[in-house]
Amino acid sequence: MNILFRFKKYLRYLQKAKTKYYLHSPFVYQFYLNVLEGEKDSQLQSIVKLREKQRSNNALLKAEDFGTGNSLSKTVADIERKVTVRHKYGVLLYRLVNYFKPQNILEIGTSIGLSSSYMALANANASLISLEGSNEIAETAKQNYASLQIKNVEVVTGNFNETLSSALQQLSSVDLVFFDGNHTKAATLNYFYQCLSKSTENSIFVFDDIYWSKDMSEAWEDIKQDTRVRLTIDVYQFGICFFSKEKLAKENFVLLY
Repeated sequence: MNILFRFKKYLRYLQKAKTKYYLHSPFVYQFYLNVLEGEKDSQLQSIVKLREKQRSNNALLKAEDFGTGNSLSKTVADIERKVTVRHKYGVLLYRLVNYFKPQNILEIGTSIGLSSSYMALANANASLISLEGSNEIAETAKQNYASLQIKNVEVVTGNFNETLSSALQQLSSVDLVFFDGNHTKAATLNYFYQCLSKSTENSIFVFDDIYWSKDMSEAWEDIKQDTRVRLTIDVYQFGICFFSKEKLAKENFVLLY
């Protein structure tokens, strides 16, 4: 069901997606040049090598499901292949942070630490708090940060319903939030509304897997229509929100990536 849904959404995305040659918004044009195209960076090779290593790691990690109370074990290799952000979109996160220079970054869903590594390497001066439900997965993430010599990420473990509110209390504002946790409409919108309380005109919200399911697609539509969201960019895997009312018109863009 979900596979067919995602396939249809991807075909629709390809029909609607625009390249830089059809963009009239200066802001979105610069976004296309600097984030979607960007330049290659040699330090990303360290993450590529780490990913290759993780693909042969068959250690079992236990993940708790706070909704049902059950737990599920997966190998590190399976998590790298099926759960973590693909390198292509990790590069997008890297360029996004490198270009906009957010200082306070919040990630909902650490996994084994790959997506946060892309962001942390892009701006060593940024402070990044990453939330993870599983203690065992969080420990693997910390080991991965150490192997990459990343020191600006703090991992907080526990139920997102509890850890998100406490993380937000620590922050005066959120400059960038990467939503990659519970992929349900209710949870996504709940996290979105909580993070809005610490958003500013310059905040950036990035939602992963916006077409993962009908539920997530509906959540993305609700987010786009929220009056506080000014401009959105859809690159199929990610939905990206900007908030500046002074600089941006209320528009939604679908860009080829």
